[in-house]
Amino acid sequence: MKPPWSILPQTPNGSIGWRMGEGEEVRTHFYRAFSDLSADARNEYERLNPEPAEWSGFYDRIRSSPWPNDQ
Repeated sequence: MKPPWSILPQTPNGSIGWRMGEGEEVRTHFYRAFSDLSADARNEYERLNPEPAEWSGFYDRIRSSPWPNDQ
């Protein structure tokens, strides 16, 4: 799983490109997958894939409002 900024590096955080089309699909897939990780796995993922400055707080926003578990 790659972070959104590495899949669509030309699309800046906050752009409408993340709310429609390919960007929306990429972001939704990441949001769901990251939400499904255990706390330890999330921490390790974040350590290996630090947020660029313009994405600061991205992981924290997912942690504070994870994707609802479908079960």
